[in-house]
Amino acid sequence: MQTATEGQYLFPHSWEGEGERLTSLAAGFDPITKRHLAPLGVAPGWRCLEVGAGTGSIARWLSDVVGPKGSVLATDLSLALMEGLEADNLELRQHDIVRDPLPEGEFDLIHCRLVLEHLPARLDALAKMVRALAPGGWLVVEDFCFRGQHATDRRGAATIGTLLRFVSLLMQQNGWDPRWAPRLPIHLRRAGLTEIGAEGTQPMLIGGTPGVEWAQPSLARMRGLVTGDGPELQPSPVQKVMAAAPPLQRLVTRQLDGLERLLADPDFCYVAPTFVSAWGRRPPAAV
Repeated sequence: MQTATEGQYLFPHSWEGEGERLTSLAAGFDPITKRHLAPLGVAPGWRCLEVGAGTGSIARWLSDVVGPKGSVLATDLSLALMEGLEADNLELRQHDIVRDPLPEGEFDLIHCRLVLEHLPARLDALAKMVRALAPGGWLVVEDFCFRGQHATDRRGAATIGTLLRFVSLLMQQNGWDPRWAPRLPIHLRRAGLTEIGAEGTQPMLIGGTPGVEWAQPSLARMRGLVTGDGPELQPSPVQKVMAAAPPLQRLVTRQLDGLERLLADPDFCYVAPTFVSAWGRRPPAAV
């Protein structure tokens, strides 16, 4: 895991709910990811790298697409959540994208979802992935932008606004950069990629439907951070304030309770934070 000086990931594999959280996120966002990967021409024979593979859902899909003549390398800090994921053309590797090397000039496609936004050394990791691309290879990075989200009625506006401010502060004090996702196209260009494009998707959370399920395990983790339950992190300034101010802790807990009730209410709708997908291509080799 990352050291305290490098930031701390708020959703470690050691948290008992992380498998459920990642499975829910995959159900909600895999269709968006596939919609952006498919037009790049992913085809039989491609060599692919999935960084921060989580439960391995996209890696498994890629292994089907590239077929027996292709290959997929799926990496993560821990492989525990990919147990049982097997295919002849799929390799699972425990790997730290910040510290560990990658082969250079190797991959036709590299995909990284909801990873770089949490890493203080994100630009170094991005540069490493660019070097790992084969000439003509594509890099696709997907991260959240916490802008533009809003409730469609007054009931959720104050509740979600308070929670998002808390979550944003907590994430920033553990290495997250709120400016990262909106500037992804700039970072890809500066890293030397071409044919750059990007798109932001804002899912609608409709209470009482399967579409809210990806958010619920994350709320459970936020509750644990407020109450001090779950895997220990080095206390951030926000958590120290919470511990020293029980009324504030109770307020945030009530906000979480209220949001959970709203997510079960079919009359509640919420425009979620923007899920940014950005892509760029390493220039093909000169003929």
